[in-house]
Amino acid sequence: RLGPHLAWLKTAISQSERQFFPTLGRPSACRPLVMFRRAWARRGSCAWVHTSRALAGGSAAAAAALLATGPGRVARAEDSWSLRWQWLDSDGGLRAPRQPGPAPRVKEPRFTRADVAPHDGMGKDGSIWVTYRDGVYDVTKYVSEHPGGQLLLQGAGGPVEGFWAQWGAHHMSEKVQQALEKLRIGRLSDYAPEPDEERRGGGAWEEEQLDACRIQNRLLTSRYCEMPYVSETKSTAMILSYLTPNEAFYVRNHAPVPYIDPKDADSHVVTFTCGGEEVASPTLGQLVAKYESVSTTSVLQCSGNRGADNIAANGVRASGFVGGPFEHIGLGLLGNACWGGVRLSDVVRELFPKSCSEDVLDSLHVTFEGLDGYSTSTPLRYVLDPANDCLLATHMNGSPLPPDHGFPARAVLPGITGARQVKWVSNITVGPECSSAWNANYYKDGAGGGALQRLPMNSVILAPEPGWLVGTRATEVQLSGVAYGGGTGSPIASVEVSADRGKSWQPARCLFEEASSRGNVSKFGWVRFEARVELEAEGVGSVAAGHGGPLTELWCRASNEAGEQQPDVSGSHGGYFYNGYHRVPIVRLMERPASREHSSE
Repeated sequence: RLGPHLAWLKTAISQSERQFFPTLGRPSACRPLVMFRRAWARRGSCAWVHTSRALAGGSAAAAAALLATGPGRVARAEDSWSLRWQWLDSDGGLRAPRQPGPAPRVKEPRFTRADVAPHDGMGKDGSIWVTYRDGVYDVTKYVSEHPGGQLLLQGAGGPVEGFWAQWGAHHMSEKVQQALEKLRIGRLSDYAPEPDEERRGGGAWEEEQLDACRIQNRLLTSRYCEMPYVSETKSTAMILSYLTPNEAFYVRNHAPVPYIDPKDADSHVVTFTCGGEEVASPTLGQLVAKYESVSTTSVLQCSGNRGADNIAANGVRASGFVGGPFEHIGLGLLGNACWGGVRLSDVVRELFPKSCSEDVLDSLHVTFEGLDGYSTSTPLRYVLDPANDCLLATHMNGSPLPPDHGFPARAVLPGITGARQVKWVSNITVGPECSSAWNANYYKDGAGGGALQRLPMNSVILAPEPGWLVGTRATEVQLSGVAYGGGTGSPIASVEVSADRGKSWQPARCLFEEASSRGNVSKFGWVRFEARVELEAEGVGSVAAGHGGPLTELWCRASNEAGEQQPDVSGSHGGYFYNGYHRVPIVRLMERPASREHSSE
């Protein structure tokens, strides 16, 4: 009875292999294979997404990776490390990956901690040594080359573990291990392993683990890592409502979440400085009582959103994400929320009247510093423009900010990339552009480019998801997505969709009434769209003759009221800000033979 169905399945698999994995076994397929295996291990249920990205890059990945090494098949020792890390131990507890450090070398020099201590950058030779586990590393030259070099000085003349405990991303990149190999100069003779509380979510990470919103976020999002916590909004959460629920909203942390007791929120101090001098230090309660409380609806997007699409379009060498935990960023570092707080323009104009004069305005930035040590800046003119609705926000979708989103106060800069919207704000400075590593070295427009600020216009298809199965006789498919103007200053005017790779375009229905029904006409919130798009005739597509037509793509593009249109393919921008047409591959089912006993069915 099952014979005909099994035969059909075997044929379908065979045809799919020819179509999706034509380079299986060739050396050129090795890189996509590695990408696919990493993606499967990390994001098992989303394997289709990453397969499609490898295909879009022009070199097919291998399904054999999925069959041979399913998620969680490789056992690891307690201190081993791999890009295929697991965030849960067998006992269900959290476990963070930790860099093992290079292996000792034969006859390498030995040093004591007392020998290392004088090399703190303050001596006559200016040498800087650090230790990690049992190794000693000379980072004198590396400090000037490393984007976070000034931060690295926190460990000068001693162990770097404390610095890395704060900035946990150092444990999640192959590049760090490679750098350590080159910098190692010897071994600690008096090394004694110490308990690693951070590995189990303890130490500075302990308080955030049991936060109610974090627990829900783990269930409702796709996680990249736990320490620091990074998650991606699922397409289903973005489809269900105009505003993205707080608990389903993506999170991008760089360090442990600073804990502030909700009872102490009003007494939280925000210090304002200019020219190195303190201007005022009001409490949050005083600011809220003095200035008008307002709200605005705005998209929040991480700079690296659609990072995998960027790699597929521009190649692995064009992105700084390759080899790290965020190599496969999808479209979910994105959300839409109603933010409430006080206008930054009101506060800044009153506290810094001289800095707000036209003759100096364009030379100044507003620097925001968070309690987590993260700091960055945005041009003062943008912050002061009342049309931009920049806020010192205390609320998100009508509720106090969750800890992961900056409680008790964060900067909300509509139209600006999320990297500049600092959380847990403790200090606001008006002056030159921020010189911190986050501003000077990270989130930049490629090598030699400036700090990324205004988001580009974008649109993405949320449903169907990549790999959606469509009946062979289907003539149309229902799709939905979101579009937003970013920092273009112009609202979305229209969205078009295509099912024949751009040969023809059909208008989508934009749900503009959602924003207006809430009394919000902000140009920074997204517009949801939907369409019933006509499919190509059966058998038409990218598949060779004789194999049917199982694969086609759905595309979308947006236009704004200024007449600008989303590009077919956008530049790499160092791996950030990708806004080319969003392409979603869907699969046509082949006709399944009817069994003899159930031919009528």
